[in-house]
Amino acid sequence: MIAATTKLNVYEQYTYSYPHKHTYQSLEKPIALKTAWQKEDTSNLFAYLHIPFCEMRCGFCNLFTIANPKGGVGEYLDALQREARIYKETIAPTNFEEYAIGGGTPTFLSPPELARMLSIFKDDLGVNTQLKYGSIEASPKSITAEKIRLIEAYGINRISMGVQSWLASETKLLGRPQSPIEVQKAVDLIKKSAVPEFNLDLIYGIHSQTKASWLYSLENTLAYEPTEIFLYPLYTRPLTGLSKMQQSAEDNRLKLYRIGRDFLKNSGYVQTSMRCFRKGDVPVITNNYSATTNGMIGIGAGARSYTNQLHYSTNYAVTRKATKAIIHAYSLKEAFNTVDYGFYLNEAEQMNRFLIKSLIDGGVLYPVIFKQQFGKDCLSLPVVQELLNKKWLVWKGAYLQLSESGLEMEDAIGPMFYSENVRDLMQNFELSS
Repeated sequence: MIAATTKLNVYEQYTYSYPHKHTYQSLEKPIALKTAWQKEDTSNLFAYLHIPFCEMRCGFCNLFTIANPKGGVGEYLDALQREARIYKETIAPTNFEEYAIGGGTPTFLSPPELARMLSIFKDDLGVNTQLKYGSIEASPKSITAEKIRLIEAYGINRISMGVQSWLASETKLLGRPQSPIEVQKAVDLIKKSAVPEFNLDLIYGIHSQTKASWLYSLENTLAYEPTEIFLYPLYTRPLTGLSKMQQSAEDNRLKLYRIGRDFLKNSGYVQTSMRCFRKGDVPVITNNYSATTNGMIGIGAGARSYTNQLHYSTNYAVTRKATKAIIHAYSLKEAFNTVDYGFYLNEAEQMNRFLIKSLIDGGVLYPVIFKQQFGKDCLSLPVVQELLNKKWLVWKGAYLQLSESGLEMEDAIGPMFYSENVRDLMQNFELSS
């Protein structure tokens, strides 16, 4: 199934899902949406809504989004509503246990557009935003008091915002010019709001970033006592100016990661994954959704949906021209009752995904559940044995979890579970498309 590996690149790939979207292809035969979901349990789902618009395209961004579109948002929301209604009518999901609204930047929308988007999510798709746990992405340039009032009114639990750095010189190098005063005002608005939780993202590994400048950003962030602080290593898109600049710099990401990790842990934050540090006195909100066994419905251009055997989305691209064309085609689409672009998971790929989703981003792996689901002992797999031997994976009672040394290797561990087929498809994906 999976071969053990001994040569690792610490920052090979952020594996937040599996398989990667670069593996998706046009299906030989389109499948009816109802057929794709007919054997799935829809009583415990994750809902995702994608807004592929931002006020700027950051130099490090690899998301499916375009910056500062000249019109077309209204047409996009029209299509979003058509798609949401198709799901509600065709699949009739009985319960969305958790949800997220991302992009792009959802708060790029004007207040009336944001209000309509939230209404579509709640009324047309059927997500109970008041009772279920959910999050929305924001940016310092686009968040306003009026938009926060809408977020509060819909009962959204969490606002997630990327600060990246509190130094204008560093964010400029990231291709994200922003004023620290602008960021401060945005964080102040969120901090004073009735939204229960918020997180702030920082990036380490920026060209010329030092221990002192990194600690400066950490200290400024900590002053607001966010519920969570996310530390992201800098990954760059190939063929960009930022990528070329980073190639000339020393890779100090692991060093800065350890500095940040120790600083936050010593400041009362609990590490829950490689990237996430949660305020120690704030309990983790739990629910019945499990990413290893439950499905996901995503609406919007670029949004992914997951059944047990089929992962699918709209077509995917990287360049602005191609991305814009896909968004335009989505906005004109009338019928959303077939699936024609995705990836079928055989049992081996389902096992790979189960292991990745169990271990990455602070998850836990129950060998008993793995055996119940697949009839195999995951402890017999060479890659699992290697992780145990390196003490990157440790027992915690009845389950396995990454150790502190394992967490810092998370972006190397995830790819250890990739199949050769997935690697080949990712390698052959056209970045220029």
